Amino acid sequence: MVSDIGYLVGAIGTFFAILDPFGNLPFFIAYTNTLSAQVRRKTALILSAFIFFAMAIFLFSGQMVLNFFHISLPAFQIAGGIILFGVALSMMSGTHTITMNRVISDTGKEMLLERNESILPKIIVPLGIPLYVGPGSIAAAILFGSNAPTETAFLGGLLVILVIVIFITVLNLSSDVIGKILGNQGIEILVRLMGLILAAIAVQLTLEGITGAITTMILPSLSG
Repeated sequence: MVSDIGYLVGAIGTFFAILDPFGNLPFFIAYTNTLSAQVRRKTALILSAFIFFAMAIFLFSGQMVLNFFHISLPAFQIAGGIILFGVALSMMSGTHTITMNRVISDTGKEMLLERNESILPKIIVPLGIPLYVGPGSIAAAILFGSNAPTETAFLGGLLVILVIVIFITVLNLSSDVIGKILGNQGIEILVRLMGLILAAIAVQLTLEGITGAITTMILPSLSG
């Protein structure tokens, strides 16, 4: 019982810090600011569903998934860093906003739902992967999935993820109000600022991946 409580307390702190609902909210606002309110809400729901199911999969069988595709965690970190850096450059240069605005009609009317939906896959990457479900989230899910002391604690860990994802959903659904407060100019400034921060996160991910690759792959082979 005591071990279960300790496991759940650790899961709450770890998953909340790794998924970072408050820290990732500005990225959601910046990346979806050109979408209509209806599709932004739909995007928030789809994104949350993706986060939960992805985290659940890695909680249940994360290491097996990586092993099946012969992917190491350092390789995933490097790939995630490359993806994020490309997105960061487009956000800082303003090409992200131009690209997202291509689906807007020349008449300036609200975008059609069908045209908005074409952007959804572009939002799942990088918002879903690797921003929310990144190497850190995957490593944490694998760790807690394999170290659960009992089945009850394991299900409790899954419930912790669900509660945090619901909180993420509420925050992202409130992005409409926050966007109105910021205004178009404020959002454009936010997009470029978040692009700079995202670039730093991308570099950090890549460096961690390179360090991990050297530590786990290159140095052992040299010592052998």
